[in-house]
Amino acid sequence: MFKKYVLFLLIIVCAFSYTFGQGRQVPITGNTSQLKYFFDALKEAKSKKIRVAHFGDSVIEGDVVTMEIRDILQQKFGGNGAGFISVNTEDAMMRKTTKVSFSKDWKEASIFKRNPNKWQFGINAAVFQPSAKSWAQFDASTLSKTLKSFNTARVFYTNNSDKDAQLKYSLGNSSQTVKMNIAGNKVQEYVAKGNGANWFKIEPINAENTFFYGVSLENGNGVYVDNFPIKGNSGVSLVDIPRSVLTDFNNLLNYKLIIISFGLNVLSPEYKDYSWYEKKMEKVVNYFKEAFPKTSILIVSVGDKGVKKGSKFVTDPSIKLLLQSQQNVAKNTNVAYWSLFDAMGGENSVDTWVSAKPPLVSRDFAHFTYEGGDKVAHLLTQSLLNLYNK
Repeated sequence: MFKKYVLFLLIIVCAFSYTFGQGRQVPITGNTSQLKYFFDALKEAKSKKIRVAHFGDSVIEGDVVTMEIRDILQQKFGGNGAGFISVNTEDAMMRKTTKVSFSKDWKEASIFKRNPNKWQFGINAAVFQPSAKSWAQFDASTLSKTLKSFNTARVFYTNNSDKDAQLKYSLGNSSQTVKMNIAGNKVQEYVAKGNGANWFKIEPINAENTFFYGVSLENGNGVYVDNFPIKGNSGVSLVDIPRSVLTDFNNLLNYKLIIISFGLNVLSPEYKDYSWYEKKMEKVVNYFKEAFPKTSILIVSVGDKGVKKGSKFVTDPSIKLLLQSQQNVAKNTNVAYWSLFDAMGGENSVDTWVSAKPPLVSRDFAHFTYEGGDKVAHLLTQSLLNLYNK
């Protein structure tokens, strides 16, 4: 009986090691003192809402990585709710943290699509115009206890019309129709309140000239982490979001940390030098520093990406050049830097992430699975908290 018990424990330990053995703790480098805005804010999380923005490419699509960062920080510092969610989102089917549904008659423009009318993008790099019968609904998730319900739903919009646009909304069992303010291009919010709601629906009325960005689902003080995936983008297009819009959102949400995580869509065997990307991303970071003057900024590098060589997958040979450029961006803009590549294990580590049980990276040897995203989130937040605890 004892031998069977020992054998059982060995199997469990081996399985645990095989699944979670990938990755290693890597410290945050660069100008870590610039993280003071975030760390100082965390000390007041019991009495205030502390906001984090996570910008990235398709690696964070579907709230992957972000959702576990959010859960870890909310479990430690408080806060309930998924935070900002776009009105109409392509990754709706991927999201586990909120069920998003919407009518098909919303008109849309975004950084990763087209913008023929030159509409003003929101902080989510997108903007949505309703038709006569447009609606959108957001249902809470039971994935985590911090997501099950909310008591506040904030709607972000601009209204360029002189008409009396209205917003009909339902927050749980309560419904109301309210007038929307008129203030030109300035970003505004309508705040709906209720108790223990688990769904929120909006139906704009006579609002064809009102532009919507998204909603934020919240419950009390604590930390809120907003997921802003920009599919197929290198990050350099973030300067296409008007600075005035970023400032307006910061005035409303008061961001204390911005995580910038791009690189996958930059890699190419054609490039022997990424100095062009370096200069463009420096422009992005400085642009954000101007719009968010009292906000910490953390650059997260590209992770390991595999390319086939013979019968094996090895690290994309372009990665080391890109990593150096990303480090230079952090150094030249005087912000913090965290190497996801090193945290994954460095060169040729992606193969072990793909072969893990369950897989931590998908078979494209580039994108994290949900389990892999959770792993990355734990490694990153632990590095952040290690600095915070010091």
